[in-house]
Amino acid sequence: MASEQSGMTSQAHRTSRTANLAACVRAYHCRWHASPIFADTYAYDMISGFWRAIARHRLSSWITVHTVFRAFRPIHTEIVLRSRYAEDRLMDAVNTGVAQYVILGAGLDTFSMRRDARSEELRIFELDHPATQAMKRERVQEVYGRIPANLEFVPIDFETDRLDEALAKFGFDPLKPSFFSWLGTTYYLSRDAIRETLGRVAGVVAPGSRMVLDYKLDRDLVPEESLPFADKLDRFVARRGEPMLSTFTPEELKDVMSGFGFAELENLPAGEQKRRYLNEQSGLVDPAPNFSFALYGAT
Repeated sequence: MASEQSGMTSQAHRTSRTANLAACVRAYHCRWHASPIFADTYAYDMISGFWRAIARHRLSSWITVHTVFRAFRPIHTEIVLRSRYAEDRLMDAVNTGVAQYVILGAGLDTFSMRRDARSEELRIFELDHPATQAMKRERVQEVYGRIPANLEFVPIDFETDRLDEALAKFGFDPLKPSFFSWLGTTYYLSRDAIRETLGRVAGVVAPGSRMVLDYKLDRDLVPEESLPFADKLDRFVARRGEPMLSTFTPEELKDVMSGFGFAELENLPAGEQKRRYLNEQSGLVDPAPNFSFALYGAT
């Protein structure tokens, strides 16, 4: 599964690879679906030359998605929907006055370019490994012509650096409500690492702040008919050196988040994701049944 936030590791080559894969999914969906659920209009230009060559043509794109990676099309849907969900909830927060957006391990996220017109009302802090961020900065300059006025690149090695200190250097105000996005990551981390990151976030959030994250469900919660898919995915990522380490039930995640001062506002399993976002024109299969999205608020 393509992780958007592989900046949590210090292995720069892994970061750029997985960021590319997630962005490729968004690029394909935006470029070749008549009514995209999530229109990432800059994703195509941000991905590597190899993947742009594939995404440039409908046939090569179709073969890659429907033949080479056919078994993992539910993950394609999950990547598209988690991005849509996060930005929907972000816009809800902005409309209530939230003016700071923190993306943990931003990868090739393009929100700052797509929403540059909102620069006066929303500051964006992209946190990622310095090597990944250097690559990202070059791509943004090349594709967009400049760094968006509302974007702050915050270099950080999550294994060694303090999140609060890193944000403070770039003008983040911990007294103002903020919106945090943490996608494509939790299942690759141990529970201890997840708690450590949440503790760092809890140390800089003001009451009224919100966080969106996705997480992998315990195997017991996956429908029996979907277990072969879930097991195949586990083997696929493990063989590539990125085993998924952590799962939760919704109740377990709620307890963990509560311990850091976050209350659950919404939890979206695959069935609810499908009901809310998919239709006959979407061109997407049902989302992966072993992942959920959640929205939490700082109390």
